[in-house]
Amino acid sequence: MTSQEEVEEIVMLPLTEVGSIRWTTARGQKVRELRGDIPLMALSKRLAEFEVDISRQYLNRMETNTDVKNASPELITALCKVFGCTLAELLCLKSTKIVQLGIDNCN
Repeated sequence: MTSQEEVEEIVMLPLTEVGSIRWTTARGQKVRELRGDIPLMALSKRLAEFEVDISRQYLNRMETNTDVKNASPELITALCKVFGCTLAELLCLKSTKIVQLGIDNCN
């Protein structure tokens, strides 16, 4: 069990409000693990089915974390759909506290 001090707080926002998601070495390794035996070219084609245009070269850079600092929410959600995993799993969010914003109306 994780102590209370180690739990990261997560704020829920619609993905339409998020410009990019920070990319890390752990997230690249997770993509590699989830991809398994799927060739990068095949993964690129499967992502295109979700209207995400990304090259196999860029996917490789994401896995090896060479100069990739951020990923789009569209790419992240498409990867989750292709891999059949949760957003938390793909983003390596194990110990989190989810907080929903208490905003009822933005008028």
